[in-house]
Amino acid sequence: MRLIVLAAPGPSTDILLNYLDDAGHSATAILMEPTQSRSALLRGRARRLGWRAVFGQVLFIAIALPFLKRGSVNRLKDIQTANGLRPDPVTEDRVTTISSVNAPETLEMLHRLAPDVVMLSGTRIVKPDVLRAAGAPVLNIHAGITPEFRGVHGGYWAKWTERSEDFGATLHVVDPGVDTGAVLEHVRPICETQDNFVTYPLLQLASALPALVKVLNRLNEGHPLPEPMQTNTTGQQWYHPTLGQYLTGLWRGVR
Repeated sequence: MRLIVLAAPGPSTDILLNYLDDAGHSATAILMEPTQSRSALLRGRARRLGWRAVFGQVLFIAIALPFLKRGSVNRLKDIQTANGLRPDPVTEDRVTTISSVNAPETLEMLHRLAPDVVMLSGTRIVKPDVLRAAGAPVLNIHAGITPEFRGVHGGYWAKWTERSEDFGATLHVVDPGVDTGAVLEHVRPICETQDNFVTYPLLQLASALPALVKVLNRLNEGHPLPEPMQTNTTGQQWYHPTLGQYLTGLWRGVR
């Protein structure tokens, strides 16, 4: 089975690739785009949300996030150990660098590689012509229960909105929308008291990786994708919290 991974660099991508290796589904090719610049991300958010919201997000990143990261080192290691996750960086010889998942070169590579399945990891929103060029299912693990918690930090927002029963992750087929594709499986891990904004994404990823392997096993055996789950709402797209929103959540007991 020809598995192509379209990714951006980072620990989550390394963990995904190592997990696939260990499960017997090593990527045929890894196409890696560079991390988007902070300034470009902020400008894009400002167009959607306004500069006031972006300023609040920057305050959260500058003031609260460093404390959370320092206090989460041991818990992150515990999650990795308990779930057999390896964060070893992928070796450079396995990676083909691309300028963007949406670049013409990426379309050409996908046509040439003729994948049976494509997996995303941390990329920007993939445009429709790239999805068509793949000619195969394009899958993604979303850190939230869709469609209710689309966008980013879906687990955190589930707790923030006092819907802890919807803390989880989604394995879904990618379509042109933002986390609107057909849902293959929802997973709902249990949080520990020491979990927080920093550890939630790793916990969500760890819980969804077995579901991904189950689907890849199915495809490798010549079966189609499982029937998608029925969803009843269009949900909401969520963004990074501002410092004020985080403090509100902290008052509610959400770290």
